[in-house]
Amino acid sequence: MILTTTADLKEYISVATNFNFATIQPYITKAINSYTKKVVGNLHVLLDAAATGTDANIKNEARQHLRSAIANFAYYMFSPYASITMDSSGIANVQNDKQAPLQNWQLISIQRELLRSGHESMDLLLEILENNPAVFTAWTTEFGTMNKDLLVHNSTDFQLCYNINNSRQTFLSLVPSLRQIEDKYIKTLFSAEVITAMKSATSGSLLELKSYCQKAIVCFTIAKVYDEGIFHLDASGIKLKFDVLPWEKVQAVDYGKQVEQMNKAIKKQIENGTQYILLAKDVITENPSDFTSFTKIYKKDAPIKYEAHKTSGIVGIV
Repeated sequence: MILTTTADLKEYISVATNFNFATIQPYITKAINSYTKKVVGNLHVLLDAAATGTDANIKNEARQHLRSAIANFAYYMFSPYASITMDSSGIANVQNDKQAPLQNWQLISIQRELLRSGHESMDLLLEILENNPAVFTAWTTEFGTMNKDLLVHNSTDFQLCYNINNSRQTFLSLVPSLRQIEDKYIKTLFSAEVITAMKSATSGSLLELKSYCQKAIVCFTIAKVYDEGIFHLDASGIKLKFDVLPWEKVQAVDYGKQVEQMNKAIKKQIENGTQYILLAKDVITENPSDFTSFTKIYKKDAPIKYEAHKTSGIVGIV
């Protein structure tokens, strides 16, 4: 197993030297199943032991981030059980004269930090995996190419138009919205032939067309997710709320001045997206000879402007 001793845990979490590793061992497996496996697969098996030889530095850096993520997630899942005992007589709190019970607010603060640290390590790990596809071929095959069919298919593309703090996990959480926006606003405008050509474009008018479409997708996506509540948005950009605990309700702002501010921000993003669509169409109009090889350019007549509508205080796009 990638974490096997208390000394391993102490590299990432401030546990006492006399900590009984056996008590947390089941939660290491739980952490892998609940948090890391769905994003990096069985990478914990590949990086079980420290690497030597070719690409050892890259593999060991990835291993450190993966171990950190698993350790933090495991302790987060273990923390509610750390001060209790479960035996044949039942479940009870463990107390003694030398230690006072942890206050609930203290436990919550610790759990938030464990979640934050775990997700931070996952972001750093994903950055290494993305930058070294030839080293982590299994991950690249299973996960690294899964969004290649999208016009905005990685965090770098998204970051060019809107700041997501280089968070790979934020990008992954946005993928369903990106897919929906591309289907609704790009695939209804351009023919499948043009869209396919855009996705492989590396230069010329097609690349320019692709760039404007990508920016439009990002703007419409930001407008869509502004009111979902699971993202933190401010002047510095957007990031997934990693520290929300399971019992906490996350919801959109639905009253007061914040609604007005949100509606203005949504409207602005819709307007930005609309302008990028118009610029994309201008590329075709101004460079007709670059598109003569296509049997069909537009799928059907599309609106030149995407309107905002207001429902229960929140603006949406139609």
